[in-house]
Amino acid sequence: MEFGIAVSIFVLLFSSCSGTQIRDGVAVNGIPSEVRRDLTVSGDIRVKGEVKVFSGVTLTVKPGTRFLFEPLDPDGDGVNDSRLVIEGVLAARGEPDAPIHFSSAASEPQPGDWLELRMDHSEGSVLEYCVLEHSRYGLHVHFSSGVVANSIIRNNIDGTRFGNSRFLVVNNKVSENTGKGINLRQSKIAIQANLIEQNRHGIFLFEEGGQTEISYNRFSANHQSDLRFGDFYEGPPPRVIGNGRGDGLPLSIAGPVEISAENEPEPPRLADAGPRTMSVTLTPAWQRDVGSMVDAHLVPVPGKDVVVVSTWGGELLQMDTNDGKVKVATRIEDVIDAAPVLLTARGKEGQKVLVFPSWDLKIRSVDAATGEVISELGWEPSNVDDHRQGAPIVLGSRIYLGLWNGGFGALDPDKMEWLWMRTLDGAVRSAPAYDRGDLWVGTEGGNLYSISPGGEIRRTIDLGTPVRTTPGVLARDDVAVVAADGVLTRISRGETRWRRKLPGVGTYASPVASNPDSILTGDGSGAVSRYDVDGALMWRTVLKSAVHMVAVQGPLVWAGTEDGRLAAISPVSGAVVATLESRAAVHSEPYLVGGGANRLIWASRDGSVRAHDLKLSRIPWEGASH
Repeated sequence: MEFGIAVSIFVLLFSSCSGTQIRDGVAVNGIPSEVRRDLTVSGDIRVKGEVKVFSGVTLTVKPGTRFLFEPLDPDGDGVNDSRLVIEGVLAARGEPDAPIHFSSAASEPQPGDWLELRMDHSEGSVLEYCVLEHSRYGLHVHFSSGVVANSIIRNNIDGTRFGNSRFLVVNNKVSENTGKGINLRQSKIAIQANLIEQNRHGIFLFEEGGQTEISYNRFSANHQSDLRFGDFYEGPPPRVIGNGRGDGLPLSIAGPVEISAENEPEPPRLADAGPRTMSVTLTPAWQRDVGSMVDAHLVPVPGKDVVVVSTWGGELLQMDTNDGKVKVATRIEDVIDAAPVLLTARGKEGQKVLVFPSWDLKIRSVDAATGEVISELGWEPSNVDDHRQGAPIVLGSRIYLGLWNGGFGALDPDKMEWLWMRTLDGAVRSAPAYDRGDLWVGTEGGNLYSISPGGEIRRTIDLGTPVRTTPGVLARDDVAVVAADGVLTRISRGETRWRRKLPGVGTYASPVASNPDSILTGDGSGAVSRYDVDGALMWRTVLKSAVHMVAVQGPLVWAGTEDGRLAAISPVSGAVVATLESRAAVHSEPYLVGGGANRLIWASRDGSVRAHDLKLSRIPWEGASH
């Protein structure tokens, strides 16, 4: 107790002597020893003792900031105790030409000059383009989640210590640490595409690392082992795949666990290991005014340079992706705010048809070549006949579609007849999801249904508030969905696995299962969040205006906002790498020509469809060579 009081007094004295000022949440000339409200810091910050960021508080560090830790050893045990403790969130996103440093204040720094950057019960902390050096325990993490990307961890005793945590450790350089480069126990860590060099042990798995994946890392000149298992390691080994060594030899693996690691000693993928600079350039190509709002997602026509745009003015426009000219147009009497589906009709060989619902309570089939309406089918009205309508999906030769009146059914598009119809507990305002077994359908009544392709209702899950988004599919009988109250829920085999409250209410930005290990979603507070499948927050990016669309297109996450922005976001770190602007909200999912090549087509509620040429490059970060 006496020791704790002595340290606290010392730190408070240091803090008051440093002349710390805080203006509008921004630290000037320092940082307080206790950070109890959101704070943004920049410049050189000298720390002697402990600085703690409390739970519920975000410390934002501007690019170019340097934390310089001074020695403090009040108990005389030879261990310097200066450290930064994060119980809230650390948002340390540097830039390639302005990295953030966590380093020693000594003129001739050595490993162990300061104690650690510690995280306890922290969620969603991010370090990108950071340099962490000359500490004893490096990044020391317990019961936390987050990301370390494109950073340098060097010349520490231990570079990292992960305990009971979930982290992405991607594209870093971990080098010259006198103990372990990456050290973990009872954690789920994705260790991917890192340079792991000249450490005593490259990666040390103390115990229980079966959920960890070690993939596509390049190891070089680690003194005792590339991968070391603790003497009392228990449980299954991690997944070790696609790694390689600079000398082309197999990985050096030590300890009581025998594994057969898949090595990849040469490029292509190992060539991308280590910190990278991501450059995204979006150059305007063309812009076309379509006369009214666009909410529906854009639909490509395979084999043609054509994208289909649905408008509130009642038009279905097939636009040339090269110049934006309308090649085929279909005009009806009411709003189209749900994306059509494109399929091959069985009646005429090779005939392509577009099928879509509209606000006049009709479903139409249109000849894609001419734009002429082939047939239509109406349905009974209800008391909720207003924005928004759910889009159909195609499975085989059937179309599945939900209606405002609570009906959900399978449609034969050739005969334009219902094959079956089920009455649910409220309006269906989003497209169903398909998990390779069943369809998942949310309703205005607050239920999520699992329905077989033959029409059997297999499960009904009451979420207690309207479900207006398409569920994200993680696996068979395993989905995640955001309801109107802003609660993200994962449901597996009919059971609720976990629930997480988002910062804002639910919007039309449905969760996206970008891969089997992550869920991306937006909310009404203006945040885009990435969770792992167990509900751990990996990162959160604040766009400051309600997010109505989140999509994964090519190598980027795209988010559309109420204030008219389309943001391109790194899926690994959550960094915003480019932003496009329109004059009204962006609800429509964009389209990358060729699945991610060089042209982005997007639309917004200002009535314009725009094309931008996309240039994306990822090259080695020069700062990592220093």
